[in-house]
Formats: sequence, structure tokens, C-alpha cells
Amino acid sequence: MSKKISRVDKYNASADDIWAMLNSRDYVDAKYQALGDISTDVVQFDTGDAIALSVERVVPADLPDFAKKIMGDTNKIVQNENWTASGGGYVCDLLIEFPGKPMKVTGKLEVKPTGDATSDWVVNMDIKASVPLVGGKLEGVVEKETLASLDKEYAFNEEWLAG
Repeated sequence: MSKKISRVDKYNASADDIWAMLNSRDYVDAKYQALGDISTDVVQFDTGDAIALSVERVVPADLPDFAKKIMGDTNKIVQNENWTASGGGYVCDLLIEFPGKPMKVTGKLEVKPTGDATSDWVVNMDIKASVPLVGGKLEGVVEKETLASLDKEYAFNEEWLAG
């Protein structure tokens, strides 16, 4: 089994404005700092007609005791994003791995224009833990953490785009 996350964040910004934000190294660095990362290392950041981003992150783990036994007090995350243009908007294949841990997140992100200066950011993720007996509980905990992180990212993006 796995946990699915699907949500749509509405932006008062064009898809091209969001694309310009995603193409900014300053944005990438500031976003992960705002999300509360302990450390962030941008391993790959190729931009232009497409974006290839690979980030190694260490994040605090606000997890219940059973999950901390599996995941630890902090988590190393390797996040890979591959963005391309698609139908007037942009689409991203997402892979988040937790090296040495039985957890993986895959997904697709889409920035879809909804008007001249409005866009939807569509998030679809699949959280999978390969742990007997407690895998479903662990997926639920990571789902909660991921949703909280997506809320912070949305607020940060709105502020970035406004300023």
C-alpha cells in the first residue's frame, strides 16, 4: 500500500512567472532555508528550456517514537526534480529518496495557466514505505510531514512571487 497526496495550489502569477522563479538559484536556496532545512546542498541545477535539480537535504524529523526508530531524529533526503514545458505550462517528474531508509516519494508537479496572471500548481505524490507491519503508519506520518512542508512552500512561493 502507499499514501497518495493530491492538491492544487492557486497562484496569482502566470505560469511563466512561476517558471522564472523555479529558474532562480536564489529562490532554490531561500526556499529550503524557509522550509527549515538543517543543511542543503544543491548538487545539480541546470536551467534553461528545462530544469534538472538535485538537492541533498538534511531535515529535522518531527516524528513519533516508532517512526524515529526507523527514520531517525533527522533525515537525509535526496530530492530530484526534472521540469519541462508542457501545453502552455510546465510539468515536473519528482523523486524523493531517503538514503538507507525504507522510504521513497514519487510524483508529478504541474504548473497550469488558468488565466493571464493566474496559475494552478498541481501536486500528485505517492509515498511508499517498505517496512513490514508499520509501513502504512510510517507512510501516514510522512504524509502529514509532507503536507505541512507543502503548506510552507506554498506560502513561501506566494511571498516570493509577490515581492
